[in-house]
Amino acid sequence: MSEKEFSQILEALAEPFPSEYIEWKPQSLSKDGKRAIAATYVDARRYQERLDRVCPGWSSRIELLADGQVAKVALTIQGVTREDVGEAEASEANTVTTAVAQAFKRACAAFGLGRYLYFLPLTWCDYDLDKRRILNPPQLPDWARPSSERRQAASEAARQRVAAEMPVEHLIEELGFSPEQVRVSETDPGATLIPFGRNKDRTLAQVWESGEEGRSWVRWAASNDGKGFQARKPEEVHLQRRARAFLMANAAYAG
Repeated sequence: MSEKEFSQILEALAEPFPSEYIEWKPQSLSKDGKRAIAATYVDARRYQERLDRVCPGWSSRIELLADGQVAKVALTIQGVTREDVGEAEASEANTVTTAVAQAFKRACAAFGLGRYLYFLPLTWCDYDLDKRRILNPPQLPDWARPSSERRQAASEAARQRVAAEMPVEHLIEELGFSPEQVRVSETDPGATLIPFGRNKDRTLAQVWESGEEGRSWVRWAASNDGKGFQARKPEEVHLQRRARAFLMANAAYAG
């Protein structure tokens, strides 16, 4: 195999895992057990799937040390062998399995597979001590997403920009609104009719005036900070624009 071909294999191995493969586990807990540092975790079988797809002739050799508390894994790809070790506490229920899995992943990282996971920032998150799970895990940065997801996100962002800049008269047919409804909503954002969801066929003003839950919904619909309403379709973009205009036109509402 040529050096170029081997470089292509390494490049394919280094591609980030799909986001749905990423799991989060607590690395350490706060004293009250309500917060935890979220660390990423990808099942070893996902590593094997990538190896099978990119370089199906791969092989590994396992050596156990210290009564199974330490494992050494030598991974061979296209005649090149790289190895690393993993360890586990004797008190763990699956000491050998844990040590081997850790050593295997570290050996994979020596070829670039999963190496990026070691560089993800560690973030404190809310933690459910009873269920032993991270609540509201952090978002992956763009560089930690596969190229297909990055392209899809860029395409979606471009589509949203086009929709957001579309003249209102061009949205009438897309939204299914009458010209009169759009004209009124432009001069009075609160009169904007909501075309979908639990508040369908109500106006922004009606939802706002329904109580604190309604006011929270309008703020959510207007938000574009990545945590609020994710507008994608033309009618969603239009609603978000009108909700922002509603809050801006009524400064007291924005509080």
